[in-house]
Amino acid sequence: MWGHVDVGTRTWGHRDTGTQVRVRVIEGHQLQGNDIKPVVTVLIGEHRFRTRIRAGNNPYYNEVFSQHFHQTPIQLAAVPIHIQVLNSRAVRAEATIGTFKLDVGTIYNAPEEPTRSHLPSVLPAGGKRGFVAAAVRASFAGKTLPPVCDAIELAIVSGSHAKVLGTATLHLSQISSAGAELQGGVSGFLPCFGPSFLPFYGPRLDPARTPSTPSDTGVAYRGRVLLELSTHTRSPDGRQQDTIASEDVTRVQRLLPRRRRFGLCGVFYSATMLAPAPELLRFELSIGNYGDTGDPTCRPAASTTPHGHPLFDGNRYHYLPWYDAKPVVAVTSIWEDAGHRWDAANLLQNMAQRLVSTHGVALPVLEAQIPKTPLDAELRAARLHLLRLMAAAATTSPPHGGWAALLPQAEAWLGRVAALAAEVRGRPRIRGLSPVPGPGALSSAPSRPQPQAGVPDVLLWLLSGPRRVACARVPAHCLVFSPRGRAACGRLCGRTQTLFLGASGHIHAQLRVRLWLGRVAESRDLPQCLEGTLHIYAETYENQTKLLGKWSGRGLPGRPGFSDITGKAGLPCHRIRPPKGWRWDGPWAVEPQRRLLLDAEANLGEVLEEVYENESRQPGGDWGPAAVANTDAHSPEAPAPDEAWEYATLWGCRFHLRPRAGDLCRRRCWHRRMVPSQPPSVAPLFLLEGSPGTEAAVPEGEQPASGAGGRGRPQQPMPLILCTFQRPSYFQLRCYLFQALELAPHGTKTTADPIAHVSFVHVSQSTRVLARTLDPRWDQALLFHRVLLYGDPRGVRDEPPAVVVEVFDKEGEEGALAQLSTPPWRDGTFSVPLGIRPLLRLVALEVLAWGLRGLRGRSPLPVRAPSLEVQCGGQVLRTPPIADLAANPNFPINAFLLPLHLPAEEEYVPPLRLRVLDTQGFGYRPELGQACAAEREEEDEDEGDWWSKFYAAMGDTAKSHRGTHRDSLKVYSCELEAVPEFEGLQDFCQTFPLYQPGGPLGAGEDPVPVGEFKGLFCLYPLPEDPGVPPPPRHFQELPPSQPQQCLVRVYVVRAFDLSPRDRNGLCDPYVRVSLGTKTLGQRDQYVPNTVEPVFGRMFEVTATIPLDKDLRVSLLDYDLLPPDQEIGSTTIDLENRLLSRFRAHCGLPRLYRTAGPGRWRDQLSPSRALEHFARTQGLPAPEFSADGTAVTFGCSTFLLSHFESGPPAHRHPGAPRERLALHVLRACHLVPEHLETRTLYNSTQPGLEQGKVQMWVDVFPASLGPPGPPVDITPRKPQRYELRCVVWNTRDVDLRDTNVAGQRMSDIYVTGWLDGLEEQRQRTDVHYRSLQGDGSFNWRFVFPFEYLVAERLCVLPRKEHFWSLDETVQKLPPKLILQVWDNDMFTADDFLGVLELELSRLPQPARRPQDCALTPRPSRWPWRGARAPPHLSLFRQKRVKGWWPCTVQEGGKRRLSGKLELSLELLKAKEAEERPAGKGREEPNMYPALQPPLRPEGSFLWLQAPLRSLRYGLWRRHRCRIVLGLALLLLLALILTFIYAAPGYLAMKLVNPLQGWHPFSAAASKP
Repeated sequence: MWGHVDVGTRTWGHRDTGTQVRVRVIEGHQLQGNDIKPVVTVLIGEHRFRTRIRAGNNPYYNEVFSQHFHQTPIQLAAVPIHIQVLNSRAVRAEATIGTFKLDVGTIYNAPEEPTRSHLPSVLPAGGKRGFVAAAVRASFAGKTLPPVCDAIELAIVSGSHAKVLGTATLHLSQISSAGAELQGGVSGFLPCFGPSFLPFYGPRLDPARTPSTPSDTGVAYRGRVLLELSTHTRSPDGRQQDTIASEDVTRVQRLLPRRRRFGLCGVFYSATMLAPAPELLRFELSIGNYGDTGDPTCRPAASTTPHGHPLFDGNRYHYLPWYDAKPVVAVTSIWEDAGHRWDAANLLQNMAQRLVSTHGVALPVLEAQIPKTPLDAELRAARLHLLRLMAAAATTSPPHGGWAALLPQAEAWLGRVAALAAEVRGRPRIRGLSPVPGPGALSSAPSRPQPQAGVPDVLLWLLSGPRRVACARVPAHCLVFSPRGRAACGRLCGRTQTLFLGASGHIHAQLRVRLWLGRVAESRDLPQCLEGTLHIYAETYENQTKLLGKWSGRGLPGRPGFSDITGKAGLPCHRIRPPKGWRWDGPWAVEPQRRLLLDAEANLGEVLEEVYENESRQPGGDWGPAAVANTDAHSPEAPAPDEAWEYATLWGCRFHLRPRAGDLCRRRCWHRRMVPSQPPSVAPLFLLEGSPGTEAAVPEGEQPASGAGGRGRPQQPMPLILCTFQRPSYFQLRCYLFQALELAPHGTKTTADPIAHVSFVHVSQSTRVLARTLDPRWDQALLFHRVLLYGDPRGVRDEPPAVVVEVFDKEGEEGALAQLSTPPWRDGTFSVPLGIRPLLRLVALEVLAWGLRGLRGRSPLPVRAPSLEVQCGGQVLRTPPIADLAANPNFPINAFLLPLHLPAEEEYVPPLRLRVLDTQGFGYRPELGQACAAEREEEDEDEGDWWSKFYAAMGDTAKSHRGTHRDSLKVYSCELEAVPEFEGLQDFCQTFPLYQPGGPLGAGEDPVPVGEFKGLFCLYPLPEDPGVPPPPRHFQELPPSQPQQCLVRVYVVRAFDLSPRDRNGLCDPYVRVSLGTKTLGQRDQYVPNTVEPVFGRMFEVTATIPLDKDLRVSLLDYDLLPPDQEIGSTTIDLENRLLSRFRAHCGLPRLYRTAGPGRWRDQLSPSRALEHFARTQGLPAPEFSADGTAVTFGCSTFLLSHFESGPPAHRHPGAPRERLALHVLRACHLVPEHLETRTLYNSTQPGLEQGKVQMWVDVFPASLGPPGPPVDITPRKPQRYELRCVVWNTRDVDLRDTNVAGQRMSDIYVTGWLDGLEEQRQRTDVHYRSLQGDGSFNWRFVFPFEYLVAERLCVLPRKEHFWSLDETVQKLPPKLILQVWDNDMFTADDFLGVLELELSRLPQPARRPQDCALTPRPSRWPWRGARAPPHLSLFRQKRVKGWWPCTVQEGGKRRLSGKLELSLELLKAKEAEERPAGKGREEPNMYPALQPPLRPEGSFLWLQAPLRSLRYGLWRRHRCRIVLGLALLLLLALILTFIYAAPGYLAMKLVNPLQGWHPFSAAASKP
């Protein structure tokens, strides 16, 4: 089944858009079954459509079905399209011939064409395909089709309402392979998965969720499902689901990898770009349920960072002050160990990166490398082999095939390697990404998805109190550690990365973190991979309140004396015990709060304060504490460590370091270090899991707390893990901001006051504010002095922190106008301002302001005197206003010059911004519209009709007249304005749509133009030296700007791919042409029931240009009751075509003719047109020779012999002067005689394509004289023909019945009809009792029809239903269908065979029945082989007679089921009237006269003569047997009679032997 599916949409973004899905069913080929009547049902989403019922195995439909959707692209991509072919004659259970299913997303993302995808052909019986789709079942005739749906969506649902708890997606492209990726060939495999665990994710069911929590933060782990997916090519058994046996579950679980303990570690270096938060912030690291503080089913773990208040960075954002003590989190979990899969995937990923990064390494460098792994050795050997071959070929003579043959081979090899590398590298799969940067964005290359990883992703959450604010998601296989070497480790394992945590499309935090995931048993060397030193502490806070001027820790209202940082849980020091296996390493000590050294209200730039410890000694004595124990750098006394309190006004308020008047609360932090009791064999931080749940020992002398379950027992705190650094590294960042281009204002504003914010780690700066511009040029350098970064400086060089540049509008600052993330330096060198700043040069901006078109005002007041304002590079150019817009919409002065200083690089040049202002009373100048533009850098054959030229240009030689290739036209597949060589027909002046002033519109809205500006811009450099004269101006010689009268001819040829408007999937289109106030086109001139109408109409209208410049061609659907629906329309700017130097107002034909269909139709002859073209281009006039065979034009001489090798072969060639002028004009690359294809759009569905129309327009100014005659494009008319088919005999027909004598026989008759004319079906009489498959008929079929000779198609106008108002015209190839049947009296007739003969390509018949076969017989001569059967056209030969084979389909193959002797004769309607002939053997029985067939005497219906049936059925065939049987029966009767009478006779003789014997009785009686 052939067809195609279109998906048209305005945009494919993340908003709800209007989308149209269109399915076109064209035809079917080799559908399985005998005597079928197929019908196609199309299900688009929940809407079902149905085609007409056709007959035969190769039905032709050409029907279109469309459905509109208003859904988001994600929802629309999952809409299914189900196509099913049914046999309308069969019962429902056996009606399905084949099915096909796909989704809209697959069609839209088709690689060949974004919005179109052709359906694969239906598999014939016995066909084979590679694999089958697992998401849907795609089968036809019991065979499977290739997959067209890529995504398999799985969901875990709960409850009767099927609430979705979590979802997962499997992509067929990731779990299957088509094979043959390399030249050697790699066998592919069908989609398969597992058995493996598949993680599911869904919305987070957090009881602490508040309405302020973003909706899209619900990226939470919901569980795993043990899944196995397999694909088979056998026929389905009909079951959609089944229960898995328990032994199968046990077997699969035994095959899973062994479960091991894994450790996840994260070191948090910095947390910046935070918004101010009233609650404490912290970060959570989890994998699956492990580490999730909201999941009570898992054991507690050190999965969160300490709480902290964000501090202001002095400019815009906040950050968490961690300084030299970086928080560390550690989570242990248990998963299946799929290390073999992770290592292989990471090795391939590493190899792909090396292939991409080292593809340009020279051969000597490659030979000097030492391979580290066997994979590296194989890769090195392959690359060395190729490079040596290329080096040897380059040093010797050129190759045999030339360098042109060698280089493509090398490029092909490199292309295959690059394709494999790209396949291995894949696309980014980290969730939560948005454009530069997005939530979860990483600074490294993307990784290949691993669907069978089995381990869920690692989640990083930003927590504000109980709320989850933002999230980032990292695949686990990117972090896994492998003991097999660095190449087998994940690309992010042990590397410092920058993550952006986001929600709802906004960035909430920038996190710089180092992550590590591996087996706990292999984590012994983890502390060495970290840049700092790990310390593990127990932490508690001492709280005091000022009562009556004294600080006291007793009797605190609602807060214990010792607690955690939140102040809710009591944690006295003497009750805190180290976990099992740990011991204390030192006493409790006060920890100074370094995070408070920068006060939130201080707004300082420095973030570090130093405290010095002082000691003194006597001469010869030991060192001891000095009198002033602690001071700062200038020696004033500083607070002692044991007095490092932080103060607040009330509990719950922000704490500060210095005491203030009114402070009533204070606290300080106590730390106590702990170490393992015994040297561990693994990383110590992974031994802390479950420490809060350990039983704490009760101190001696104290009673344990009462209550069930130890409710009064103090809760043990989770140990605090810190990574400390000895000294930081100081860096300097130089950020040079030059300009920003094409910013979008917020709301209804037409401009903005942009300011740029630059964020780097924990510091940020801003540029100055530039007022009222969307292309700001700051030209400003921002220097970040002494930026504090901890860790190895070499690591900072390899993985630098991200620099985030955001542009805001100073007035509002609700949201960023633009956002960019980029490393601060490139290639290891700092950028200096002089090298970054673009070079400015003096240029001239020349403006051609031609006029305004279709301008509408914003208020009820009409537009009075509009003017134009051009802004570029901070300069403004204003034009004088248009006095009377209705009389002359052009500007009084058209050319302007503006000197500017612009960057020399084109990418830095700002755009031109246009503003149209109106002049109202009292100096009021409202803005009517605005636009943004870019600058412009500097033989004797019969003539066919016009349709022959059209079909020759379309490449359909069967429908074109012979010889039209010499005079063909150009058919463009797009609008004439879209042809690249014609520059959009805006070479004189371009058209810029003007939009209403204001910012971006809401979702689902498109900007509506309020008018157009016609003009042109030219930018060229000016000399810096004032003494050098400037270059000449461009816009000097301009045509008159006054309106002019024109004659416009619109030729509408045909339309196709129209959007259906009727319920039958068709429409009744007609054409309407509008220009100004004039409208042409009658609604009764419609083409009924079609989506591909052929109009062939010409419209002629006069207009004044530019007042009436927009030509609108509309196609409407005729309805019985008006108003009619508009299908679509297209608009043509006639002014551009009239002013263009490409002479687009009338195309140039290929040949010059003075008469005939191709007669010259322009106003000017070719020679006058050449003179006019030279005058408009400022060139000297052409000079022709006396005989017109030579011309001098543009410093070149052209001869007619250059273009014509001999005398013209076409009729009416015209004078040589005109022919030569036409050749020269065509050499100037002007618009040729053409046919443009324009797309139709509908205002009710903006942006959706409604079809295409093929047409062209001629514009003739009245000032140049009268035009030539119009072109006749009236559609071709079909001719009437009559086909006479005489069925003479049949041979070797299948025998389906058995007579009373046990003989195989058939009652044969033949039916026939023309394809598409099933209602004209005719049948012969019945040849009864055919015992050999032979039949004699002498029967004539007569089929009248209409035929287009030029197109070789039959025209079949008919009404689809009795209630149809119009006839549907269908064009089909002329095909005669003959079927042979076995007549049955009480049951359905049996089908014996079919013969399909295409009259225009008729197979050559056989002369004898023994030569008639399905396949050509081999030649007598072995060297000739088997020849294909020749074909002939009945329209040329008129008569043909012979034997043709009948076929029947069995087992998916065609076999010979009989032979037909036919004579075919084709006559025109006039010839049929002159030589009449009746159907069958009816009168007039002539041409030829058919006699009754000579059939055997036994050929009759048995019901009419039963005794005769016995005579011919039994006596003639079995008379000997019958006579012998009767004799045997008589003999048998005699024997039985003897046997019956013999006993009595014998008994009588025994009793009286002489009874009946009287020897003397006779003698006594004598005298």
